Amino acid sequence: MQSQADRQGKASEHRISVAMCTFNGARYLHEQLESIAAQTRPPYELIVCDDGSTDETPEILKKFQANASFLVTIVRNEVRMGSTRNFDQAIARAQGEFIALCDQDDRWLPQKLERLAACLLENPFLGGIFSDAALIDGEGRRVGMTLFAKHKFTAAKQRGFLSCPTSTLLKHDVVTGATLMFRSSIRQYCSPIPTTWVHDGWLAWMLALHSRVTLIPEPLIEYRIHAGQQLGVGASSGNRETRRQFYARVARQFEDLLDRVLAEGWNEQDTLVQKLHEKIAFLKCQSSLSQRLGVRTMQMLGLLPNYLHYARGLGSLRKDLLLGREMS
Repeated sequence: MQSQADRQGKASEHRISVAMCTFNGARYLHEQLESIAAQTRPPYELIVCDDGSTDETPEILKKFQANASFLVTIVRNEVRMGSTRNFDQAIARAQGEFIALCDQDDRWLPQKLERLAACLLENPFLGGIFSDAALIDGEGRRVGMTLFAKHKFTAAKQRGFLSCPTSTLLKHDVVTGATLMFRSSIRQYCSPIPTTWVHDGWLAWMLALHSRVTLIPEPLIEYRIHAGQQLGVGASSGNRETRRQFYARVARQFEDLLDRVLAEGWNEQDTLVQKLHEKIAFLKCQSSLSQRLGVRTMQMLGLLPNYLHYARGLGSLRKDLLLGREMS
């Protein structure tokens, strides 16, 4: 069995850290770990922060640690931190120059780390890169759709994002953390991640504001959709928000983002600051739309330009117009 020192000696010049968070993920964890071990460019280290799992997750991690060909660090939280704070600490512990985020229930294609790292190596001004993902079901079968297609992140919208990431992010999220790799130097801008945010949404904004971010429009992971999911496309809706509650919550996210931007020295007259104010005001208007169709329609007519600049256009407008019952 290799010692930790022997594994460290095999590190490449540009080391890759994989930051994973786990919580009761035993059902799919072995597949994810094996897909990391099978990478054409193995990581320098895997950091796993477990948020107090009560299933077999800790045992699976320890067994993998004992046989891995790279450093594996396991941190067990004595008190549950939640996904955002847990990822924050996993990212902070990474020693590599590049950090790849990892969920507990996906599968990585063998070339994922090699492809993403190559892009960062080729462009020293690039702070981060993310890819598309093939969707799989709980049994590991592909469902015939990708994340980009699911979110209607078309080729035209991808070009728009590359041209001006903040304009896209003001409308909706496009970066899925499980597909993201970024330079560790970006951490100085990211932490602490506000608890109002999901980690990947916040990291996307920090990359857009402080560096350059690009994408690979092909799947490099298989993203699992299943009933026990905590976050993402297939996340459980057991405590489903109304649309009013959703808009109020996202408004709080952007208020925290605005606070961070202003704390970093941006001026109230800066275009981005003004747009953040407008985004927050729009969300608050959405959160207070009337349940009465006639009144709501009149309210929305006055907000039409905002649906184009700060939401998904006609799609968002249609949802707000038709789903009045969710406004209560």
